[in-house]
Order: sequence, then C-alpha cells, then structure tokens
Amino acid sequence: MNLVVFKFNNLGDNVVFVPAIQALRQRCPGLRITLLTTPNEAGLYGGKWAPDEVLVSGKLEFEKAYRRPWALVRWLLAVRRRHAGLCMVPFDQGNTAHLLARLSGAETRVGASMAFARIPGSLTEIVALPECARPAMWNWNMARAVARSLGDATGWPEEPPPPDLRHLLAPQPRPRGARKRVVVHAGAGGPLNQWQAGNFAAVAESLSREFEVVWIAHGKNSGTAPAGVTHAPVNSVAELADWISASDLFLGNNSGPMHLANALGCPGVVVTGPSARGWDPFWHRERWSVLRHPNLSCSPCERLQEKLAGCANLAAPMACMTHWTPERVAQECRLRLAG
Repeated sequence: MNLVVFKFNNLGDNVVFVPAIQALRQRCPGLRITLLTTPNEAGLYGGKWAPDEVLVSGKLEFEKAYRRPWALVRWLLAVRRRHAGLCMVPFDQGNTAHLLARLSGAETRVGASMAFARIPGSLTEIVALPECARPAMWNWNMARAVARSLGDATGWPEEPPPPDLRHLLAPQPRPRGARKRVVVHAGAGGPLNQWQAGNFAAVAESLSREFEVVWIAHGKNSGTAPAGVTHAPVNSVAELADWISASDLFLGNNSGPMHLANALGCPGVVVTGPSARGWDPFWHRERWSVLRHPNLSCSPCERLQEKLAGCANLAAPMACMTHWTPERVAQECRLRLAG
C-alpha cells in the first residue's frame, strides 16, 4: 500500500509531525510512504525510520500552485504516479494539498477539516482536534487513523514519543570542566511571537558572565550577538541540532528552534505570549520554563484553527510579551541552569 503525506510548513510544525511518520514506518512495514514537505525541514525525516521518498517545494510556492495551472498539473501527475491508496492531510495544509488528495485516486484520505480548506470531498475520514488541543497529539491521532485503516493500530501508544533525530547529530566533545552552555535563538516566525531581540541580547550578555553563551543566527529577526557572546551562523537543521544537543539550556521564543530543542531533550526557557497553549513544549515538560503572562485575560489569543491577525489588546498592546523583562528572564535561566 502506498501513502502520500502532505506536510508543507515551517520547522516547529514539522518537528511535532516527525513521530507520526516514524511510527507508521516502524509499525506498518508494508506501507510505502511518500512525503511532500519543505526543503529545509526535509532533513528531519532521515534516519532509520525515514519515508521511502521525499519530494520538496517551498511552502508558498506549493500553496499558490492553484494560481499556476502548469505547476498544479505537475504536482498532480507526481502524486498520481505514486498510485496511492492512502493520503494524509494534516490540519495545517491548505487547498492545494486538499485538492491533490481529492484527485490522487486514493480511496482513503485522512486529515483535518479546517475552515480555510474549501475542497468538497477531499477527506474520507476527518480527525477532530483532540481535547488537549496539542498539534503533536492531533498529528499522532491522524497517523493512528491511517494505521487503523490498514489493520495495524493494535498497541498504538496513547501519546507520541519524542522524534528520533539522531541522524542529524554530529556533536563535538566539550572540554572537561567547561562552563555550562546556553544557546540563544532570538528569532520567531512572526512579529507577534517575538520578544525583542534586544531583550535577548541583554539576557545573553548578563548570562555570559557566568556561562558560555552561543547566539544562533538563523531565520527571521535573529538579531545580533552582543559582546562576549559566541556568534554562530546556522545554515541547516542539522547544524542547529548540533548546537542545541551540545548545550545545557535553550532560550528563545515560541518558535521552530524551541520545538527542536524540546524534541532533543534540551532544557529550556521560552518567552511566549499569543501562542496557543497547544504549542507549549510537548515533551520533557519538567525541563522547561514557559514564561506566559499569569493573569492577562486575552492571553493566549491564538487558536489552532485560525490565523492570528494582530494584537487585540488596545489598552496595552502586546502586554503578554512586554510583561517579561530581561532581568526576570535571566533569573529563570539561572534557576534552570542551577537545577
């Protein structure tokens, strides 16, 4: 049986999806999996439980393929050539993915029905948002539904394990007696999830008096490393994973690198505001400090089923993020490092 999976999205969304693919490869040995995803994130899916085939495209390029008929036909032919009996369309996929699934020829099409997906009949089985509203669990339930359609869901665990990302890692040994290392990633996928890079710089500078601090230059709004802090340009997921796996603490926004750090088991401190609670670190929760405003009635304002347009708090815009000072965040980091 052939399965075609659509997963065009950013780093964090893919990190929490990897366990679903790995479980299907491990538990359904007769299943041939073709994964469609983005180039930077494709590396997450390597290793022992990799899909049989990975096709890549830029996220926006794929999503807007319906505006370019020749591109849409090219994707349709690619999907049809896989002779899929199954398709999986996760909750974050748009109309292009739903349309291709509908036209794929697959008899079973598992996924989530979202308001922005307007392709009638694209899915034969709709998997509802779980009560916990966590994307990792939603992905896991979809994979379980695929396995169940094959009769291979017996003994399926209730929750997804952390993804096996050992194929990404080539960590360098650290000298005996080296100071604890903090890796800082100040970027975010959008401005609403961004604690200012200048704030991160102030924390990094403060921590550098006691610890080795590494400033990751990767992605949007990653800022500039302050004096006394190691500047580390990162050009791939593997390079990012190497730095994180060799560190004692991750500090950042609610972002893709944060989810990668969480999956790798690195302790962390995350400054979060509008992000839905479902995007809090899923694994190793006892190792993480999630800094969220304790009593702001509008926070969090993000919903998994809707795109966040802007801050609705007109009286105190972005109060959920400005609540946290560099001093408070540095204190949380020191507490984690002491533990």
